[in-house]
Amino acid sequence: MSPELFDRERFSIKPEPGRTEPRLWIRRLAVWNEGDKPLRDISFKKGLNVVWSPDPQSRDVAMGHGGGKTTLCRLIRYCLGEDSFASDLQRRRIADKLPKGWVGAEVVIEGRLWSVVRPLGFRKKDVVAEGVALEEALNAPAKGIEAFREAITSSVLGDSASLMPPTIGKAHAWEAALAWATRDQECSFKDHLSWRDPNTDSHSPVRKLAIGDLLVIVRALIGAITKEELATQEQLEKKTKELNSRTQNTGRLQWQIDEAREAIHRKLNVAPTGEPGSPIEIQMFGSAAEQNLARKSRVSFTLVGQDLTSVREERDEALAAFHKVSGELSNAQSVLPVRERLLAQLLGEDMDLGNQLVTAQNPICQICEVPINKVLTEGCRMSDAKCDLEKVKARIESIRAEIHSEQKQINKLRNDIGLLTRQRDEHRASLDKLNTAVKSLDRAEHDRSQSVRDARNAVYDVERYGAMVSSLESHTRVSESLADEIKLLKQEEAGHRDAAAGTIRHLSLLFADVLRELIPGNIGGDVKLDGRGMSLNVKLDNNDRSTAAIDSLKIVAFDLAVLAMSIEGKTHTSSFLLHDSPREADLGLSIYHQLFEFARTLESYGPAPLFQYIVTTTTEPPKDFVNDEWLRLTIRGAPATERLLLIDL
Repeated sequence: MSPELFDRERFSIKPEPGRTEPRLWIRRLAVWNEGDKPLRDISFKKGLNVVWSPDPQSRDVAMGHGGGKTTLCRLIRYCLGEDSFASDLQRRRIADKLPKGWVGAEVVIEGRLWSVVRPLGFRKKDVVAEGVALEEALNAPAKGIEAFREAITSSVLGDSASLMPPTIGKAHAWEAALAWATRDQECSFKDHLSWRDPNTDSHSPVRKLAIGDLLVIVRALIGAITKEELATQEQLEKKTKELNSRTQNTGRLQWQIDEAREAIHRKLNVAPTGEPGSPIEIQMFGSAAEQNLARKSRVSFTLVGQDLTSVREERDEALAAFHKVSGELSNAQSVLPVRERLLAQLLGEDMDLGNQLVTAQNPICQICEVPINKVLTEGCRMSDAKCDLEKVKARIESIRAEIHSEQKQINKLRNDIGLLTRQRDEHRASLDKLNTAVKSLDRAEHDRSQSVRDARNAVYDVERYGAMVSSLESHTRVSESLADEIKLLKQEEAGHRDAAAGTIRHLSLLFADVLRELIPGNIGGDVKLDGRGMSLNVKLDNNDRSTAAIDSLKIVAFDLAVLAMSIEGKTHTSSFLLHDSPREADLGLSIYHQLFEFARTLESYGPAPLFQYIVTTTTEPPKDFVNDEWLRLTIRGAPATERLLLIDL
């Protein structure tokens, strides 16, 4: 049975010895537009502070929503170091209405006053001054907002800042702690590790942060984690990623081995022997592959008793002879027409001279067309040239000799062309046959070479198969070693969690006590930390309960339990807490009233309240708290002059 279910005394804590005020608290918040007088000047005190926006009963009066409660919460977060105070649209509207607007806060950090002034418009610088009030801050030596964050980190968070996850780091440790202390209205009270909605424009570094990192932040701030555990977690995460990667690689490698084994079976046509990947099987594959290579290498291919080299040489000789005969034939074929044209010319000239001889009895002068006899007796009236008949006869004889010679040459050319044509055709037939032989031998040689290459590839495939099997065995050994290391690291991590068990147990008891303070009766609860994370459990009448109201109650009780631990000095938190409208998160009215009573109870521990708790609400607080002691500000949705910024946005 959980220890919180036993009867215990009424809630009680032991304040941190020597502490007289919260580690961090806001003394004042003001908003200016221009001039010396602020639009709003809100004083806060140590302990419980209530901001109320009444939700009226009459329909004629504006509802409590829209008065500016959430804007106030965001302005507080802004002054405490968060990078924004509204959505981009809301910020532009405020800048349009308050073009010279500023918001400032007086923040006390470990007893030292800091004034923070930040712009509500654009293109203005932050002003941070130490040891002066807001009115003096603009004229004092100023620092940037980073100096303010560093001061809180150093003074409040201490060593816990170095324990933040890498996604946050020491530089943003305070912003992460601030996110928990001032939950986003969009997150409300849905989960104890849900502080900033990813869809808001808060610019907080915890937006979209993994649950594991959020848990590390919580454990660091409550002192339930050490550097050694973080180092163990880092090693565990590293080894787990490596094991997952090797597991994936092992799966791929096993698939490749199976595929290679089937391919070897097909190539070598051997039946499996022994276990897959066993030395016997690999040896059997290797022997079969070597024998296959030797057999394929011995095979020779021949064609008509000739090898490929001699046939290629014969083909080349036949090709040269073919080209030679083809050239001679081409030359003869080109000369023959020339000879035939020359013969035709000679025959024509011979015919003309023959005609002259036929008419020799009465020859006609070819120059003057006068009979030769008359020319001889009277002379040619057209020319003074004399016709030399002897010369004509000699010319006829010469032409007829040329005709005979040309006819002889032409006959020889025709005989040569016929012979060369037959020789060419014979060479072509021989060349075609030899080309066919070369192609056949080339194909046979290619087939033989391909067969040898395939046989060599089969040897390589067997070697590769053996290498993959060896690699798989190595992967398996490393994976088994990693699994053993992970197992030891998980045990070590569990040991670190056990070391933090005292802190978690104390938080669990406080959580149960806070629940009993808020809900009188047989109620209990606990906080558990295990390998799955941190869980909050509520038992009502000894039965586990989980409803919307119970879930919201758990978150409120958890935050208050951690606040109580901070009063005891057992956390690295700021002792500052802001809850925006907890009543609206399905918190019952009676529980809501008890919330104020419990806060007043916390104020009784220490010489002065050692915490600051700001609650905004639309539900009327209990009567005892509607007074100047607790109520810091009352705002309404209408008229505009009663809203937080006194304007209608």
